[in-house]
Amino acid sequence: MSGKDAATWPFVVAYTAAGVIALLGLWCSVVGFTGGTLPLIGLKTAGSPLVGLGFLIVVTPTLARITFWITLTPLLLATKPRMR
Repeated sequence: MSGKDAATWPFVVAYTAAGVIALLGLWCSVVGFTGGTLPLIGLKTAGSPLVGLGFLIVVTPTLARITFWITLTPLLLATKPRMR
């Protein structure tokens, strides 16, 4: 494994985690539009455009960003001494 590959793996892991959360948020957006029970949360919604757009525009990007940084920060801190 070259030095460049060793430096990029934390980003791959963080983007993958954020992508998984984004897919979960997309699923929640569909449930918000159509109505039903939100996955992993268990909250029941009647379904409305406002709830769906709220999940699509506000909740999903926010959770994806938080997941990205919560995943990336410790990985970069753990790999920094090895990169010197």
